[in-house]
Amino acid sequence: MAEKNVSYRSKLLISNSSIVADDFNRSVVLMIEHDPSGSFGLVINKQSRFLLREVVMGVPIDGSTDINMFWGGPVDHSFITILHDNDRFSDPGIPILPGVFLSRSYDVLMRLLKSNDSNYNVYHGYSGWGALQLESEFQRKSWAVLEAKPEFIFNENPESIWREALRSKGGIYQYFAEKTKDPMLN
Repeated sequence: MAEKNVSYRSKLLISNSSIVADDFNRSVVLMIEHDPSGSFGLVINKQSRFLLREVVMGVPIDGSTDINMFWGGPVDHSFITILHDNDRFSDPGIPILPGVFLSRSYDVLMRLLKSNDSNYNVYHGYSGWGALQLESEFQRKSWAVLEAKPEFIFNENPESIWREALRSKGGIYQYFAEKTKDPMLN
């Protein structure tokens, strides 16, 4: 349950099996901001059906832009965000957790496309909650909270992140992730 005046910034929210019939089914959300006025995050485990070159204007049409974007959430799909790990840029963006930066800069995106040693994901849309909306979802036990780590964000198999996050949470979450074919059925 969410405690009063607790910030979930830089934490992962793992959707509970009670979230079945909406956009957040089997979602893991990286919380970017969380305060009394509302919350903002990015779903990190759902690839989009859109390629980067189909959505972002002006990017080169080559193999570097034939990458799937990620679906950041149900709000404003024209909102483009980048999560990356390159701290060598003069302005990498906002630090979200050690080794992970958030940027909305076209220049950062172009540098990442040319980089051979950076991990990054590009998101369209985001997840947003109004004042106290997320807290009411915590009261309904819709989310479990876990410390965020770069290896969740830059996982090569995004579909596995939900189950891996449950395992990392430990306890009953680990049990369901490891011992049941589909934790959603519990």
